[in-house]
Amino acid sequence: MTARPFHGVGGTPEPLAPGVVVSALVEPNPLHASNGLAFAPDGRLWIAQFLGGTVSALDLATGSLEPVLGSEGPLTAPDDLAFADDGSCYVVDLPPGLVWRRTPDGTLSLVTDGIVAPDGIATWRGRLFVNELAPDGRLLEILPDGRWHELAAGLALGNAMAVGPDGRLVYPHLSGGEVWAVDPDGGEPERLLDGLDRPVAVRFDAGGRMLVLSNADGSVLVDGRDPVSTGVRGADNLAVGPDGTWYVTGAFTGGLVALAPGGSRRQVLPPGLCGPFGLASVGGRIVAADHHTLAELVDGAVCAHEVGAHGLRGLAAMHGELLVTTEAGELRCGTVGGRWHRVARGLDRPCGLVAAGGEVLVAESGVDRVVRVGRAGEIDPVASGFDRLVDLAAADGEVWVTDAGRGQVVRLSDGLVVAAGLARPEGLVAHRGALVVVEAAAGRLTRVDPRTRTSTPVVGNLPLATLPPHVPAHGSGTGSLAQRPAPYAALAVHDGGLVVGLTGTGGVLRVGC
Repeated sequence: MTARPFHGVGGTPEPLAPGVVVSALVEPNPLHASNGLAFAPDGRLWIAQFLGGTVSALDLATGSLEPVLGSEGPLTAPDDLAFADDGSCYVVDLPPGLVWRRTPDGTLSLVTDGIVAPDGIATWRGRLFVNELAPDGRLLEILPDGRWHELAAGLALGNAMAVGPDGRLVYPHLSGGEVWAVDPDGGEPERLLDGLDRPVAVRFDAGGRMLVLSNADGSVLVDGRDPVSTGVRGADNLAVGPDGTWYVTGAFTGGLVALAPGGSRRQVLPPGLCGPFGLASVGGRIVAADHHTLAELVDGAVCAHEVGAHGLRGLAAMHGELLVTTEAGELRCGTVGGRWHRVARGLDRPCGLVAAGGEVLVAESGVDRVVRVGRAGEIDPVASGFDRLVDLAAADGEVWVTDAGRGQVVRLSDGLVVAAGLARPEGLVAHRGALVVVEAAAGRLTRVDPRTRTSTPVVGNLPLATLPPHVPAHGSGTGSLAQRPAPYAALAVHDGGLVVGLTGTGGVLRVGC
């Protein structure tokens, strides 16, 4: 099995200083989450990975996983795909509102643009259909010249759809809890099911039974009754194999599960971390903010928990609880597997944070300032004038920040630059009288002495991802509810050592020094 492709630097981590020992705390995740999937004419299962901008082809017989549309581009965040009768693969690229076509010889071309959050996609008798993941989304037929016409409107977040035995398009309303059908040749849509919990995909098996997958509990509803559990957290899509086996992907943790007609369950590809992003040590365990979930790392395994929000970013421990920032501009507080509440809202792309001296300081990267967040949610500016502010660390009454744009680590109290010339510094912690920073553009972990202002490399060749040039760092402006996040290489102190998030592979590295 091959590692997931990524745009960035690094490979196999290597110590760069005497006495440094590195080991894997969490193994790499072969998929950068897993979303849409479909069988190709050659029998391989193609899997779209939204968070990695990649489509991979899985040979079910050998386990070989080959990238067929790589992370270098031009895709931003593919969410679903479908094959036409001529062997061409059509892919929806959700944030920029694009639909792509890949021919059997590997040629990639743009079919159409300007759709708001294209998500579900289906082909039928030479025709192409796409729906929108939007609060008032549309179901569209895409014409050969790239124009489209509307078949249905008012979708409450459209998602994976299929053509049924009667020739009608059947599609879910993800947030509306409904399944609808419409004749592609005209007519009024008909509601088939309601009262469902986050229906995310509709498929049909060889016998014509309708299969509805739930993103909430990972169950498959068969013909409107008899739910079957798949055990997939954040289940996202479903494909039916030639022998009737169901294959289910997971948007929250990746992986691929197969459920045979007889009921047996097999983990085809393991789940894991999609980022990871922020890291923290709490209660003797490491926790990662992993975009859709908080992931508790236990004996090398990943145990994912939902917190009622997505786009989880920075993470810090305070008084036995956790604080997490979100891409929606929130600061939330709670415990792993417990209750969560919102502390503050209205932050501009918050990233790293630190609890210091009874205060909570947040790196507000959207406006490049540090703010103090009070218990009542009040937000007070502390310092500004940075260039791509990412993370904070605190020790001995001082706070430091990483300024990725200028390549610096800066002391907050007086603006003193304690390290310069760094290659996009991101994650930052205080450790044994020094600062340790992740240089994400160099794949390097570096120790900084704030007294002498000297820097010493600790670990090199870290596999760290970055957004390719064609992917906007802060959204596409199409009104999409889902955006591909920028990687955030974080680290934390745990059991006297360091743990580093490897955003290129989805692994976590333990560093003893």
